Amino acid sequence: MFKRYRAAALTLVVFLVLMAHTNKKHDEGMFLLSDLGQMDLSKTGLKLTREQLFNPNGTSLIDAVVRVGGCTGSFVSGDGLIVTNHHCAFGFVQQISSTKNNYIRDGFLARTRGEEVLAKGLVCKITASYADVSAEVLAGTAATADANQRLQIIGKNIRAITERENKQNPGLQCEISEMFTGRNYVLFRYKLLKDVRLVYVPARSIGEYGGELDNWVWPRHSGDFAFLRAYVAPDGSAAEYNENNVPYKPARFLKVNPQGVRENDFVFILGYPGRTFRHQPAKFFSYHEQYFLKYISDNYDWQIARMQQLSKGNDSLAIRYAGREKSLANVTKNYKGKLQGFRRTGLAAQKERDEQELQQFIMTNAELKQKYADVIPRIRELYDDMIAKAPRNLWFDFMYSMNQAFQMAATVDNYADAYRALKTPDEQKAFMEKQLPRLKQAMARYTSSYDAPFELAATLKMITDAAQLGDKNRIAAIDELVKKHKLTTSEAIEKYVSGLHAKSIFGSPARAQQLFDKDPVKFLLMKDRMVDLASGLNEEVNPADEEDRARENELNLLMAKYVDAKSIWKNRQFIPDANGTLRFTYGYVKGYTPNDGEYNKPFTTLGGVIEKESAEYELLDAIKQLYAQRDFGQFMHPDLNDLPVNILYNLDTTGGNSGSPVMNASGELIGVNFDRAYTATINDYAWNESYSRSVAVDIRYVLWVVQKVAKAPYLLDEMGVKQN
Repeated sequence: MFKRYRAAALTLVVFLVLMAHTNKKHDEGMFLLSDLGQMDLSKTGLKLTREQLFNPNGTSLIDAVVRVGGCTGSFVSGDGLIVTNHHCAFGFVQQISSTKNNYIRDGFLARTRGEEVLAKGLVCKITASYADVSAEVLAGTAATADANQRLQIIGKNIRAITERENKQNPGLQCEISEMFTGRNYVLFRYKLLKDVRLVYVPARSIGEYGGELDNWVWPRHSGDFAFLRAYVAPDGSAAEYNENNVPYKPARFLKVNPQGVRENDFVFILGYPGRTFRHQPAKFFSYHEQYFLKYISDNYDWQIARMQQLSKGNDSLAIRYAGREKSLANVTKNYKGKLQGFRRTGLAAQKERDEQELQQFIMTNAELKQKYADVIPRIRELYDDMIAKAPRNLWFDFMYSMNQAFQMAATVDNYADAYRALKTPDEQKAFMEKQLPRLKQAMARYTSSYDAPFELAATLKMITDAAQLGDKNRIAAIDELVKKHKLTTSEAIEKYVSGLHAKSIFGSPARAQQLFDKDPVKFLLMKDRMVDLASGLNEEVNPADEEDRARENELNLLMAKYVDAKSIWKNRQFIPDANGTLRFTYGYVKGYTPNDGEYNKPFTTLGGVIEKESAEYELLDAIKQLYAQRDFGQFMHPDLNDLPVNILYNLDTTGGNSGSPVMNASGELIGVNFDRAYTATINDYAWNESYSRSVAVDIRYVLWVVQKVAKAPYLLDEMGVKQN
């Protein structure tokens, strides 16, 4: 079996506990499409029928909603024009930017369709249909009580179903999502759009006005929007980029309402929220509060600081780091907000009390006791083991993930071990033929991403950190390294790390690639200092990974029982956790009180943008001039006597909802969702109307920027917006 390295998320044992929602009173809601038939939405203010919102047998509003990479977007014209977030398009603008054409700073605008540029690597998805395949996925599992074998059967069934469905639906991508841990699975069929091009991405000073100072906070004044266009082959089929491709004709696109909304208006979102963890056991919340969130946040802070230091005065390096810095900054601030949310709400303690009551409930009923008595105690044991090893496991995650050179060395060690274990030349030859494509992919990642100064600093940091781990989390390979090379001072560690990177072939991507191309077998079997270090660490990672897999398998079975018992105790079913599938959420344009004595209004305006201008808040001269002239065109908010910029509302959103269309009661586009307030970062674990608020860029600001700042009225014409 291969030894393997782990990415940062692998210590997070995520088992979504999802149940179908019934039309009962609720205090949260990321509803599945199948739930909509059970809900009387007319009482909420929605003016659409269920069939207009979602019609599995015809065209409906969901046909206008598209998954844009890890974000959401919506079609706003019959020629495949998509509106999403600036931050969702940021990485693709970064790809085409240079010191000569700094589109990150200045923005990108295609004035003709011929000028639209491919968003390289972006694939968009449209939900075509779905089906419950739980019985098929679980076929054969009842015959075994072994958790490992059970999960293997489930995995095998999922692969078989997916392969069959993809063969039967050549124009679609079929995926199975776990909707109820260990017991409920839904097959989703997606139409793919592989040729997606940049149309308009505003200047960074508009798209992320306020930068990280304002990120995850309210009031916001950000024009976080961008326009893309999807293309297909002339016959309408999904196709990679080709100059002969034509704009995609969506089955439905949204009508843009330039009048927007007012306070207390009904609004809703259709989108693809990422992951929420609201039904996890109490120990899961303790692990995240005590270890996971803080460790990652602190590490990301370090990475950002190091990249800023390295790129100071270097525009080329600043462009290279821009997307990574932005992503890390977004996560670390989000995690800090989550930690504040844990403290403010006492969430972990509340989950602990709830779980104790659940266990008492189980033990007072003979039938439940026989079936569920050991479920919670065993879950606790598994999480206690994870918590005890958290510092060590998190260290391993980042030692590998921050260092492309070291990660490649670890990969070489993995493959070399597997190669040496083979007994005959024929077996070795077959192995290399099979594994060579994967090795080439790994080499491509390493050679394209290797960053010598950053990785040198990362290795230095991680070895220093490992030397400071407590007795129960010591890493033998690092302890041996410290002893062998007498790494007792920071100067000694720095000298060792410098030599490690200088003398290893992985300190030179060109040399490594040359040897790999010449003789892949010799490349695998070479002696190298970094491979030696990776080998020692791999020997410790391997059993830890095996433990993780065994724990995951057992929890998969236990969590299904846990939810059964919880459902009986609560005498109700639960709203599904988000898992990247299409969801519906609704609410109202509404302010709130985030802190004692403080009230936040639900709109910000261009006047607030002007007031914020400073060294930290760069503002385009064009915007200042337009504001001075009060040139708001037709887009002024009648109650505010100003141009609205951002909106606050009490919908239930999370990561993945970025770019989601915010619609009014008639299903018209009035905003583009892009963020949550700081108090709502805890949404992933718990939602509450009193502190959960989401943020959108008002469609009136989007249209004004396009018309007045970008001077691209043709885009408004395409969206059917009449211009005064």
